[in-house]
Amino acid sequence: MDITPFAVNQFIPHPMMVFAASTYNKDESPHLALVSWVNFYWDDGLGVTLCMDGDKAVKRNFEREGALVLNALSRDMFDAVEALGRASGAEKDKAIARFALEAAEHVHAPRLCESPLRYELSLRENFSYKGSNLYLCAIDSVSAADDAVSDDGSSYDIVAANPLLVSQKNYCCLGAQDVLGAWC
Repeated sequence: MDITPFAVNQFIPHPMMVFAASTYNKDESPHLALVSWVNFYWDDGLGVTLCMDGDKAVKRNFEREGALVLNALSRDMFDAVEALGRASGAEKDKAIARFALEAAEHVHAPRLCESPLRYELSLRENFSYKGSNLYLCAIDSVSAADDAVSDDGSSYDIVAANPLLVSQKNYCCLGAQDVLGAWC
């Protein structure tokens, strides 16, 4: 079956980690938005690519402040994530209040206390397209939950972090039974 028209016009059906992008509004109140179009690039060091569509407060805040935190979300946060994803207007503030937040250490943005993996990012470049923006970001800091990092700090255990993933229609997670073996 050829799904090219669907994949090109709708949504690529491969799993992606779900993050809460966190910024400050003009009044210094925290703002969160769910994002999943995240990847990496190399240009004189490792950086993050982030794509967001539409007119969103998190985009305006990021462009104004030049700072954002990508907070990986986990299975344990699912109910709060669902509430955040479905909320708008005054309900959005109530959904954001369900997350414990603190000031990031290296950028002017809030971060989720319980996130298993957090990237503190600075905006390098903003490419504006018809309805979406592609951001190239510098990584200012990365922090991870202690139970997801090896004792010597040399590796990150994604299964222990229990990240929330999303594909075309569903949320899903990884489990120890899903590990097939070591990667090259």
